Amino acid sequence: MRKRQDAERIYGTALELFARYGYKKTTLEDIASALDMSNTNLYSYAKSKRALYNDTVAWAIDQWQESVRQAVKEVDDPKERLLTAFKAAVSYIDGNPETQGLLRNDPTIFPMFPTVDPIEEYNDWSMNFLRGILQDGVDRGEFKEIDVDAAATIMFNLYKYFIVSTYEADAEAVENLTDHLDAIADLLFHGLLH
Repeated sequence: MRKRQDAERIYGTALELFARYGYKKTTLEDIASALDMSNTNLYSYAKSKRALYNDTVAWAIDQWQESVRQAVKEVDDPKERLLTAFKAAVSYIDGNPETQGLLRNDPTIFPMFPTVDPIEEYNDWSMNFLRGILQDGVDRGEFKEIDVDAAATIMFNLYKYFIVSTYEADAEAVENLTDHLDAIADLLFHGLLH
């Protein structure tokens, strides 16, 4: 348990520094100093700055996804689960300046059109999560018969748009994102035609 607590403390501190200064300007010495630990002790947790950075990014994204899992765990209705997941993901980013800073400093973490996906396992989880909600809605007869894979891909791209918009946005723009999310939900569930 102690090792896990230490790792979370290290990742939290590293996240703050990587978010504030970016990968290039943050040193392991900066992180060790902020943790009030020796460089040697820090090296027992991370063999290199790149390894610590990758672990920190993975930890931050896992925290983000866990917040979405928790938000939807009690929601049974597929439509509500889908909307709750989107809102929880955007809300998490809006409320976490460190994660915003990390994404802002390194847009390769969450690229819109990746040829190489540095967080592929997390994005795969997100796609499977969306597929599961959509398939549940189809199975229950609440969503019409659709190509679940294609719909999940489209929705995930919308999700990425909202996330990128959130960490690039100022406070007023973030408020507009909620309105945009509601408009997308209306289009998604009701279409354009009367």
